[in-house]
Amino acid sequence: MRYPPDHKQSSRARLVEAGAALAKQEGFGNTGLQALMAAADMTTGAFYSQFRSKPELLQAIVAHELSKTLDWFEGKSAAEIARSLNAYLSMQHAENPAQGCAIPALGAEVARADDATRLTFEQLILRVHAAIADATGDEQLPWVLISQAVGAIVLARAMSTRAVRQTLLATVRIESTRRLLQEP
Repeated sequence: MRYPPDHKQSSRARLVEAGAALAKQEGFGNTGLQALMAAADMTTGAFYSQFRSKPELLQAIVAHELSKTLDWFEGKSAAEIARSLNAYLSMQHAENPAQGCAIPALGAEVARADDATRLTFEQLILRVHAAIADATGDEQLPWVLISQAVGAIVLARAMSTRAVRQTLLATVRIESTRRLLQEP
């Protein structure tokens, strides 16, 4: 059976997208190759036509997911970034890791990953930092905002009580907006 010319590329994209959602929900290390392939509706044998190893898939997931995160910030004004942070710090995001940012879901796994994956992560986070710095004219504030937002999602996801999650996220939203827009 002959496949269309873009079959390999579309299969890879489908695997990265489906694998990312599953890994963000269940953890990359906790998810076996068979489950990752099933999420993409592909056979385990097809994996090796796309990637040489599972760590290589993690690197592709990091690149894909952090590129989506970068889109929230690159070329945006401080007010637009504040709106993006407000959406990021939402209950919807906290309660749906599979559809959310990869950093709070996979950050600890990336820290233990190979150098190539960590370099990909670093390069994209530096671009997020630069986008926020460009909008604010401040080189330090982006690290505060990124860390605050990611940490808030990690903490909110760990809380058992919805009311506590809501209070935590609302507090960080208010403080992030205040810092970003330089309100007293």
